[in-house]
Amino acid sequence: MLSLLLFTSLLLQAQDPLDIVRKSVDRDQIDFEQAKDYTYVERARFTERDSKGKPKRTESVVSEVMFFYGERYEKRLEKDGKPLSEKDKRKEQERLDKFLADRAEESEKERRKRQQKFEDERRRSREFGREIPEAYHFRLLGEETTEGHQTWVIEALPKPGFKPKVPRAGMLSKFKGRLWISQADYRWVKLEAEAVDTVSWGLFLARLARGSRVVIAQTRVNNEVWMPKSVNIKLDARLALLKRMQGDVEVTYDSFRKFSTESKILNTGELPDEKY
Repeated sequence: MLSLLLFTSLLLQAQDPLDIVRKSVDRDQIDFEQAKDYTYVERARFTERDSKGKPKRTESVVSEVMFFYGERYEKRLEKDGKPLSEKDKRKEQERLDKFLADRAEESEKERRKRQQKFEDERRRSREFGREIPEAYHFRLLGEETTEGHQTWVIEALPKPGFKPKVPRAGMLSKFKGRLWISQADYRWVKLEAEAVDTVSWGLFLARLARGSRVVIAQTRVNNEVWMPKSVNIKLDARLALLKRMQGDVEVTYDSFRKFSTESKILNTGELPDEKY
């Protein structure tokens, strides 16, 4: 038994958690680009809680997410657990028809300019991910089978003195976390993060309180790309420095389909079977 523990300890020491994380960040950027080839259904629910933690209000939206002409588009399918009214269905279809018509009438120059702007904004939203290896001290905790994948479990603690190189990356120092990274292909199977300090953004119009928690899970689709499976947030926030809001944000993703010009766009209110 002692020999087994010693062997396990030596094996863990041989794995460099920083190297594992760096490889996983590189793979994540690849998946980020391939995700544009897919359409899927996004189910978002927000439950607001009172000061005693009891639910007092719930909102939910189900949407189909697609990429047209290089741009993300969301078509609403449900609102608060109910199919849209016939009036709202027509509005959603008219909005989609107008969107497609506007894009089809663009000149090549206008299209390149718009697509470049969209891609620049999209990439900027992910640039902070490349700073993750520099923002934390990593420690390999062990190995686990998670969601059917053999993973490394890695602890991430904020590195004192971290100086971000891109906007928004500074908030990384406000979180500690734990990563479950697939040993087969270095993808993030799960991420748990907790705010260790108050996080402010939007020129201090919103603040996330210490102790707020985020759990993100991913799933492998078509044996070629990893896509988001769920996002769960325990929220304790203050909006515009006035109203405090506590609650749960739950977002799930399903019905992934490789998108092409022949793909069927769902009729508003029509939901496919949940499957990956």
